[in-house]
Amino acid sequence: MSMEHRERRRWCEEISKINRNLNDDGKEKPNNPFDVFNKR
Repeated sequence: MSMEHRERRRWCEEISKINRNLNDDGKEKPNNPFDVFNKR
């Protein structure tokens, strides 16, 4: 990808948000050890 770091990071964040919404089944999810910014 030929994007600036900030733009690439934002793009990845948006895609992650979409994926979380698509995968949401209404159940409580375990904490993600890789989510250092607590975006969930």
